[in-house]
Amino acid sequence: MCAQRQNGQTIVVDTDEQPRTDASAEGLAMLNPAFETQGSVTAGNASSINDGAAAVMMMSESKAQELDLPVLARIKAFASVGG
Repeated sequence: MCAQRQNGQTIVVDTDEQPRTDASAEGLAMLNPAFETQGSVTAGNASSINDGAAAVMMMSESKAQELDLPVLARIKAFASVGG
């Protein structure tokens, strides 16, 4: 993928930020599903969220109304894991 920086310079992104050079088809086949017993998502095929991969604008409902912006989602709960 090519991307253009603000200064006009073009950069080529051709490698994932977290490549696993030690991964093998045999090792991936042995991983258990992460969410459902018969699920297909494992630690080996799940996408990681890297910097720049996701963005969310958060504000109070009253601020959204003040700015005449639609409320697209509500945070019901959250969790944090790791250090």
